[in-house]
Amino acid sequence: MHVAVDLNWFLQFIVLAFAAVFGFLYLVGNTASRFFVVDSNFGSMAADFSTDRKSGESVAAAVGGAAEVLDSCAVCGRLTNKQCARCKMVKYCSEDCQRSHWNSEHMMKCKDLQSFYRANNTKSTSLLRERKASLVPVGGSSSKLLKQSNKILFPYEEFVQFFNWDKPGYPPCGLLNCGNSCFANVVLQCLAYTRPLVAYLLEKGHKKECQMDDWCFLCEFQNHVERASQSLAPFSPINILSRLPNIGGNLGYGKQEDAHEFMRFAIDTMQSVCLDEFGGEKAVHPLYQETTLIQHIFGGRLQSQVICTECNNVSNQFENMMDLTVEIHGDAGSLEECLDQFTAKEWLHGDNMYKCDNCNTYVMAWKRLNVQRAPNILTIALKRFQSGRFGKLNKRITFPETLDLSSYMSESDGNDVYKLYAVIVHVDMLNASFFGHYICYVKDFRGNWYRVDDCKVASVDLDEVLSQGAYMLLYSRICVRPS
Repeated sequence: MHVAVDLNWFLQFIVLAFAAVFGFLYLVGNTASRFFVVDSNFGSMAADFSTDRKSGESVAAAVGGAAEVLDSCAVCGRLTNKQCARCKMVKYCSEDCQRSHWNSEHMMKCKDLQSFYRANNTKSTSLLRERKASLVPVGGSSSKLLKQSNKILFPYEEFVQFFNWDKPGYPPCGLLNCGNSCFANVVLQCLAYTRPLVAYLLEKGHKKECQMDDWCFLCEFQNHVERASQSLAPFSPINILSRLPNIGGNLGYGKQEDAHEFMRFAIDTMQSVCLDEFGGEKAVHPLYQETTLIQHIFGGRLQSQVICTECNNVSNQFENMMDLTVEIHGDAGSLEECLDQFTAKEWLHGDNMYKCDNCNTYVMAWKRLNVQRAPNILTIALKRFQSGRFGKLNKRITFPETLDLSSYMSESDGNDVYKLYAVIVHVDMLNASFFGHYICYVKDFRGNWYRVDDCKVASVDLDEVLSQGAYMLLYSRICVRPS
């Protein structure tokens, strides 16, 4: 009996010891997966990596359960979710990359970046109250600092300075394809050569004034532009791609999407960011919504005019525009002919008669659509995609380097003249609309043209640009629009 008791005690000890060893190994393995210790000479924390759990959770919610946030390694550009545990601002994929970056430059910058990170993540309420703005609750429990709306949300005179920015800029930097991301890459390249937007982000910047509680596309695009202006090697735009649902509700990471749709979502999102600084769309009068930076850049106005054939009553309706989408059907073979079709008179008769308020009955009428106020940056989409799986129109549509919009406006002083600065092309097989590849052509701020195919960048001449089967065209006014 005594032997049996000792045996039971011994078995219990073995089980407990095994459990303790297993728990210790699990703890070590879990810790090792979160931290690297590269070199003890790096000092406390400076040589460690950690995963930014907060960012990971927010991205997971945005992309449907993604567990981690991926960014490019500061040295080799590989995707990684590890970062310097001291400053939490620089990403690395391996110990070797961290060691080389630490020795070359990061050792001197890490402490300053750490202070910057802490300052931007521990803003005190007392400092916020000192700002000349009103503090209002947003989304229930969170709060956001709002600017006071003084009717004009962004001074047009300041915008003119950004429009006339004369810095030489930078050559295009390729972007890595992160899986069916060419639609976003071409749009980001075009936006990165939209002069007033880039001038604002590089000279003034949005990040230091942003009061958004959540992820901000304009802040992230500023990071993108800053990196593109300094990088010589292609990099990944994963920080934007992983947030596609935040930009457009039906956009999804890894899916083939439409470049024009992404462009519209991106511009609309930047406009929403500008309005959120003043309380959001509902808090700002519609007229004053047209005074944001984004409206100054892309915004224009369409006029729909209907003339009653019975009483000659003229009815005008106006609609804000951020781009133009023009049909390319029929005999139209040039951009000018497509714009002629867009602004042509339409005869309203039969089942499509117009109800005249003056006659108080349905009458035949003439309807015409014109550009009433031309934007500073004109984005034109050629409607190549029709319904059906093989519904793409690949017909040749010529377009000019210099476009005079005066003929398509309700009134013009003759100064509505534009220069081409970017072209988006959809490359397909068998006229298929359900798959293909996007490339773009962009003109840098020195006037040089480049062909950009994801991470491949090549210098080209203007003749190659003008020979393309364009899907989207971006023009900039030669002279800024009068206030």
